[in-house]
Amino acid sequence: MNSGLTRNLVLFIIGNACILFSARIFPSPKSLTFSEWLGELIFSPFSLLGAVLFFIVGFLTFAFLVKATILHVIYPYRKKKMIYPSDSLLAIVIVVAFIIQIVLHPLTGVLTVIFATAYGIMEANEGEIYDSES
Repeated sequence: MNSGLTRNLVLFIIGNACILFSARIFPSPKSLTFSEWLGELIFSPFSLLGAVLFFIVGFLTFAFLVKATILHVIYPYRKKKMIYPSDSLLAIVIVVAFIIQIVLHPLTGVLTVIFATAYGIMEANEGEIYDSES
């Protein structure tokens, strides 16, 4: 098996697990009042910290996968170059995973898609695409 594909699949599993743990750990008070959130922050700060750390690791792994998809699928497609089937399969799996995350956990799923897509696009635009043409 391709080592790049194996690395991306491991990152995909880690990202999904971290976002799932984040959604499970994040405290969900019954109402959205200030006193409920303050009570959660004072009496269970470690569950909130754990949820935030899992979320950060999860969206960063997805951002890395979005960057890889841009560099290995979208950019070659626009330049009429060859796209490997494993890269296009990984891009489809990432889109399906984003949809599943949004359906299962709407808040964390939407935040993951927004942050991972934005950060992945910024990472891909660091110069690897444009430096090869000049």
